[in-house]
Amino acid sequence: MTKNEILYHGSIINGLHTILANARSHVDGSNVAYFTTDRVYALVCCRSREENFVTLGLKDGVPHYYERFPDQLKVMYEGKEGFLYRPVSVQDLRNTRGHTWESRVDVPVILQEHIQNVYDEICKEEAEGRITIHRYSEIDPKEQKLHANYIRDHIDDPAFAEYREFLIRHFSMLWD
Repeated sequence: MTKNEILYHGSIINGLHTILANARSHVDGSNVAYFTTDRVYALVCCRSREENFVTLGLKDGVPHYYERFPDQLKVMYEGKEGFLYRPVSVQDLRNTRGHTWESRVDVPVILQEHIQNVYDEICKEEAEGRITIHRYSEIDPKEQKLHANYIRDHIDDPAFAEYREFLIRHFSMLWD
């Protein structure tokens, strides 16, 4: 990490003093606290657990957000507050992949930024070229149907338990 880089943790919860190491590491499955040097990714993390539907990935170092149902970005972020936190110290953090940093212990944080409307902020990032958004209407209908039917076929998987109702609400009208 360079001296000027900031690590972020995005949340919908105001007033956090500590980010708990209670998420699953994508590297080894251990409990970790996550941070990122990518502000856009932190913004996308400003959502509830019941809406834990992440459709963001990196392509050539640029975040690409794919809407998998109509107006997904608006549905998930418009009018919603977000909070970007930064760690007090990076001592226990390790870079695991790309912009991702993990800590196996809880991390004390301070508020970096209060976002009044996460959707507006993501759109500003898009205008600055820091994220590419693939709107649902721009995605090939065959690909749209493939994703919708995958969710239909896996709706009872334990991985979807926390946000199953969200998936049904936004995808059931797209199923065959």
